Amino acid sequence: MSDPAPGPVLTAVVVHWRDEEHLGRLAAAWPDDPAFELLVVDNSATLDVLPPSARLITPGRNLGFAGGVNRGVAAARSRRILILNPDARPEPGALEHLAAAFDAWPDAAGIVPALFGADGEPQHRWQLQPLPSPWTLLRQTFFLAGRRGPRRQPPRGAEIEQPAAAALAVRREVLDEIGGLDEAFFPAWFEDVDFARRLAAAGHRLLYDPSIRFVHDGGATVPTLGYGPFLWIYYRGLSRYLRLHHGAAWSALARLSLPFGMVLRLLLLPLRRPRRAVSRRAAAAGLTAVAAGALSGWRRPADYARRFVPGGSQ
Repeated sequence: MSDPAPGPVLTAVVVHWRDEEHLGRLAAAWPDDPAFELLVVDNSATLDVLPPSARLITPGRNLGFAGGVNRGVAAARSRRILILNPDARPEPGALEHLAAAFDAWPDAAGIVPALFGADGEPQHRWQLQPLPSPWTLLRQTFFLAGRRGPRRQPPRGAEIEQPAAAALAVRREVLDEIGGLDEAFFPAWFEDVDFARRLAAAGHRLLYDPSIRFVHDGGATVPTLGYGPFLWIYYRGLSRYLRLHHGAAWSALARLSLPFGMVLRLLLLPLRRPRRAVSRRAAAAGLTAVAAGALSGWRRPADYARRFVPGGSQ
């Protein structure tokens, strides 16, 4: 009797929501190799065709990014998990290098690949960031510049405090230890910052390897979601993150400053339309919604609160 076939050495968990075009590019770039499992959690229930090598999980409702990752991890057949956005795809050899990095650094909780744009430009200043201070997050309520990563790409083996979760590989036992991603950051944003903070608090390290290259298109979700909903979700996550990791006073201060920041931005609308907004009218509606959310403890606007809290639907 022959030995059973070995399982995969790596499982990529991809949370999909209304982004079939990018997911198709990822699937086309994925190697036809049983060592690398591609597992897609379809939060939008719009997929019906995937490559034969891919596995599809359809939860029947939108679990959010964190919930989708946790569902995928539970179903993964490998102890090494690659959290991967649909708009990121490996370059040839990247997965083999990633598996080798896990072997080379057995004490590392996870491996951070290098992200590059489709034009070949490195994205390390966006991707590789320090954990935010409460003052840094408070600045963002006035649309002031937040954190930036290092000016130069770090060397192999550099420790990264808070990598973007667009492509992040983590050992499954570490995910199990700290409880996975926090699903209350629904549907997205700040779950990766919270995850990195809890990893650091538990004494775990994430190491960078620029030889593991992924192409990352970026910006796929915001146009589909809309400017107002994006802002509301983002700042709701920011205030929740502050409360969890820096205390209720910092969270309250952020909620108090947000209406002032939104009013200031409203006054500037005649001079400058936000790049992500389709019109000044849409921008004004989004800024007003954030002010209402902050003042109401994120219970207003009521339609946003119904859609963008854990257990809601969209």
